[in-house]
Amino acid sequence: MKISVLIIGFILNGWAVVSPAMAEKNASNDLSPGFQLQAADDSEVTLADYRGNYVLLAFGFTHCEHICPMIAANIARALKATDEDAVGIFISVDSERDTPAITAAYASRFGESMVGLSGSYSQLAMAARSFKATFVVTKSQDSYTVQHTPSIFLLGPNGMLIDSFAMNTPIDTIVAAMR
Repeated sequence: MKISVLIIGFILNGWAVVSPAMAEKNASNDLSPGFQLQAADDSEVTLADYRGNYVLLAFGFTHCEHICPMIAANIARALKATDEDAVGIFISVDSERDTPAITAAYASRFGESMVGLSGSYSQLAMAARSFKATFVVTKSQDSYTVQHTPSIFLLGPNGMLIDSFAMNTPIDTIVAAMR
């Protein structure tokens, strides 16, 4: 008997998404976004380092051929289209292959307002959990697969989640949410 297991890493359950006005008032929600990761220079970076800015954040990995480049490009386009103080953060969940320096170089190819961060598996797991995102790294003798939540998360200047978007959401929709 052959048993097949399908692992889907694109699960978005239980989102507590609030309007920008509610987020600014620190309305209660069950999401406590945050991270403690490494930048290219191996300095420690947290979400608090970006307070005062809108943050467009996504999880991915640099060896991704289709999904992650689309996500990073959409974040970069939204950053270029807004007049708000904003930064894009690309967090690699491939702790084995994507060092902080590799991830930062990857993110910077999409624009000067893009930041690439990485860390240990446990740091990445904690970061993903705080956004209710998922990722799965599956290795075998013949393959290496990384699956992850393909969302773009928008955080307000106060660090609270404003909204999450599908990877192909129109740029004007994302920019409008930053107002």
